[in-house]
Amino acid sequence: MFTNIETALVDVLKAALPDVHILTADELSDIEEGRQPTPAVHVIYNGYRVIENRPDKKASRVSMNWMTVIAIRNLSDRSGGSGARKDAVALSDKIAGKLLGHHVASSVGPLALTNAPAPAGNKGFLYVPLAWSVETILQRTD
Repeated sequence: MFTNIETALVDVLKAALPDVHILTADELSDIEEGRQPTPAVHVIYNGYRVIENRPDKKASRVSMNWMTVIAIRNLSDRSGGSGARKDAVALSDKIAGKLLGHHVASSVGPLALTNAPAPAGNKGFLYVPLAWSVETILQRTD
């Protein structure tokens, strides 16, 4: 189920952003920061929260959290970072335009924007996270 949602997010982003590298956490583990492709969007699972358990405990409704982290490298204003921020804002608008309210096949509701960590920068890279929640049902299989 987790991989179904990850795959759906990756597919939507690849279709919407053909000139952007869309990477999962597995793909990122093998890339050194200085060699990572940019612009990129990293699709990362970020845990879940239990909303409700069925009385017999054989099913749970959970809110899964995902992050789409924009990775930009723009050195045009290295000290102020305005070029990187401008690029990140443009990309975040495109991502939000495709994911807000998108219904993932294995979910019970649409994607919703949720609270995210602050942007961060390192060695000319700017990372801007957008966080998403989506509800799904986990069930015991016999």
